[in-house]
Amino acid sequence: MAILEEGKFAPEFLLLDPNNYRFQDLEGFVYAAEDRFHEESVQKRAYLRLRQEETLQALKNSILRNGYITVERIVVRPYAHFTDKRWIVIEGNRRLAAVKWIIEDHGAGVDIPQDVLDSIKKLPVLIAEQTMPDQIFRASLMGIRHVSGTKQWGGYQRAKLVASMRDDLKLEATEVAERLAMSATEVNRRYRAFKALQQMQNDEEFGGYAKPSMYPLFHEAISIQVVKNWLGWNDDTSEFTNHDALFEFFNLITPSEDEEGNTKDQKITTYLQVRELRSILPKHESKHILLDPNRPFQEALSAAKMEELSHIWVVEVSAAIRSLESMGVKDLKTLTDEDAGLIRKLAQVANERLSDHQLLKTAN
Repeated sequence: MAILEEGKFAPEFLLLDPNNYRFQDLEGFVYAAEDRFHEESVQKRAYLRLRQEETLQALKNSILRNGYITVERIVVRPYAHFTDKRWIVIEGNRRLAAVKWIIEDHGAGVDIPQDVLDSIKKLPVLIAEQTMPDQIFRASLMGIRHVSGTKQWGGYQRAKLVASMRDDLKLEATEVAERLAMSATEVNRRYRAFKALQQMQNDEEFGGYAKPSMYPLFHEAISIQVVKNWLGWNDDTSEFTNHDALFEFFNLITPSEDEEGNTKDQKITTYLQVRELRSILPKHESKHILLDPNRPFQEALSAAKMEELSHIWVVEVSAAIRSLESMGVKDLKTLTDEDAGLIRKLAQVANERLSDHQLLKTAN
């Protein structure tokens, strides 16, 4: 368990976390070394990234209107890589960034109400002095807030935290589930999807196209048995093993070039299209269309649906047989002449179709 002590610090003694999970699906994200968090350029980069979030303006406006409300405390941990005492923010980076923005405006000559300035001179915090490993505490806290809590991250960020707890902290899926208030099934699904995307990121040919925004495609793919079978998913190694099929799949979700050298958009762009693969892949013709770079996804889907419709009679005949088989004595006693006529008509049509089938078979 982590011991949380109360404290109050001026904003300049608090450091933004440049490796915050909310940054990790943004274009151009790079990890900062722990011992360089205090450097001005590192802090400025983290601050400007937070400034890009639309919701930060609303948070800033709320502080300007109401002063700094202390209901939700900033959680910090000691930072050991600076000559003077500093604290790194575990939870509350957005609140600290909003405060720094107000202080920046004040320094630039903006008229900030004095009561607002007084409320942010020293910010109340909770200091985490850990008796459990620091990383496990931080991951658990962020997970409670942003994976299963009310201020949820996007799918990629949640999956990355799950993968980090599994791979880096060596926690079992059941413990991760308990710490993040998730089901073990959901933990495993997010872990597998993250590892599948990571496999693409590590691919020599397609790695440059693999982006966090593609996570929903893999989240869907890893949950559909027919797709997993096609790509050869291995639960033991958490990777796809059918490399030929994987090459085809990567081609479907990345841009390509035509014979004239013009860039063509990827054929699959949404998780809903991945979901439709359950209809397309089992059918030879629709799968052939899917893998043809010159034919659109919708054509493959239409072909699959048409094939399904062409076999709908099987479902309806099976339903008719079950209905007749379920008739009891009471039903037979109350059978009207009209009802009996329907059954005779059914038998007549069935005999005609069988006769047609036999003629065609003989002709061939």
